[in-house]
Amino acid sequence: MFCFSTSINKRNLIYGVFDDESNLMHTVEEVREKGIEVFDCYTPFPVHHLDTAMGISRTRLSIAAFLCGLTGFCLGLLLQFYMMVFDWPMNIGGKPSDYHMLPSMVPVVFECTVLCTAFGLAFLFFFRNKMGHGVRPDILDIRQTDDYLLIAFDADTLDTNRRNELNAIMTKNGVLHTKEYVGEYAVNAGGAHA
Repeated sequence: MFCFSTSINKRNLIYGVFDDESNLMHTVEEVREKGIEVFDCYTPFPVHHLDTAMGISRTRLSIAAFLCGLTGFCLGLLLQFYMMVFDWPMNIGGKPSDYHMLPSMVPVVFECTVLCTAFGLAFLFFFRNKMGHGVRPDILDIRQTDDYLLIAFDADTLDTNRRNELNAIMTKNGVLHTKEYVGEYAVNAGGAHA
């Protein structure tokens, strides 16, 4: 299987394992107050407001949905208008074959809008989250898909003082254990990644 993942395979990580979401939230908040950047958090279930605590900006999903819907609206209108006015004009029930027939196009245009929005967002979801066929998931600890919550930090950006500070914060907040992960394509001596 070919690996398209670029998130953890090119990095050296330090991660802490928690069994309680409130401990994870407290750790994220304290670490960000100290100026240490959180690489990512891995949870088996949604943890409300974790994205805000990590400093992740609001999604632009609504803009993407609007653009996909607008595409479907335009395609549905263009399709019907082309077929009924230019390609094969027909007089059905005395309806005109020009722009006056727009009210009769509403149901099909609505369905095309919904169809393009649904498929467009599905494709964008898989593309944006790197969940295509053949992509290996980022699994640091097998129990992160069951009942453990993980917080990961880029080890190459942390000096010895920051690592000690990080370990103290995680220990204070009830970390079960901390581990290091060395990516198979990472530069082990620090610095820029391949």
